[in-house]
Amino acid sequence: MIAVFLACMRGFVRDRAGLVMTLLLPPLVYLLFAAIFGASARGDIDATLVLLDEARTPRSLAIESGLAQIHGDRLVRVDSLDQMETAILKGTADAGVLVRKGAGSEPRVTLLTGAGREVVARSLSGQVEGLAQMTDGRPPPRATVEQRTVGPTGDIQAVYYAGAVSIMFVFFAAMHGAMTGLDDRASGLQARLSLLAGGLSTVVAGRFAALAVVGTAQTAIVFAFAFPRLPPLTAWQVVAWLATAVVAAIAAAGLALAIISACRTRGQAQPLSTFIVLLLAALGGSMAPRYLMPEVFRQLGWATPHAWVIEAYQSILWRGQFDTGVVGAWALLAGIGALGYGVAVGLERRQMRS
Repeated sequence: MIAVFLACMRGFVRDRAGLVMTLLLPPLVYLLFAAIFGASARGDIDATLVLLDEARTPRSLAIESGLAQIHGDRLVRVDSLDQMETAILKGTADAGVLVRKGAGSEPRVTLLTGAGREVVARSLSGQVEGLAQMTDGRPPPRATVEQRTVGPTGDIQAVYYAGAVSIMFVFFAAMHGAMTGLDDRASGLQARLSLLAGGLSTVVAGRFAALAVVGTAQTAIVFAFAFPRLPPLTAWQVVAWLATAVVAAIAAAGLALAIISACRTRGQAQPLSTFIVLLLAALGGSMAPRYLMPEVFRQLGWATPHAWVIEAYQSILWRGQFDTGVVGAWALLAGIGALGYGVAVGLERRQMRS
């Protein structure tokens, strides 16, 4: 027993890459998750607001001034209700504050939020209600803030989390499936397959295609369960959804093959791939909506495939829009897949020569 224990510990210590991934990655994941989700747990939400002041009274100007002090450059003024609703639907704004003339000198304030942004609504309603009651030294009357949801019928949470959960598990499955290449390389099977298939690129392409098909099937199953809660869909939305699912699976397959090809053993690949999948999921919005994160992490999220996939699903299925954002997401995801495939082929050739 002691001999086996010592042998295992000696192998663990000598595998420096595995040692770093096993002992250093967990606290790093903790620090990242604490920074990402700590602000939302405290209620410190960096919400972007759009403001439309149709009253233009001293009280409405006081509301505008107070919101500007709280939110700074995250407060954007618009000229019409259409602009406000469009900004909320597109996701460029988390909420809108509409100020109109009410009875007497009291403004009538309406807080507009997108479906599924209840956390933002609760956080902002207190701020807006307090500002709406501000007067110059006189006890204010009780002000109420109306709330209205902008968006189509259906459950936006179903749309969001179907996309968020599916892309996270597509990456998990791709990383796990790509590890079969490590076994093939270690056993010499990959070298023999390369000779029979006419080259290593053909072998990697076969793995790439298999991972992409599995990833697309995973996404289809998740959305099949979410389908009863989705908004009514047209034919073009279904086709665009399928195209998004395919390019998302392609991106996951390419990235997984590139990462696993850089590893020599499963001991290196398993913690590294898990760390990368969790990091991408956290930053990209698979674990919690990105609008709940601090601004710096929101911007970092755009460096992940997850954020682009989730946003594409939101545009296609919820907002019913086929815009440049969707096309850009498709191009980026396809590019990640192609680049990952090319890197994987190059790394596997180097591994075979070494």
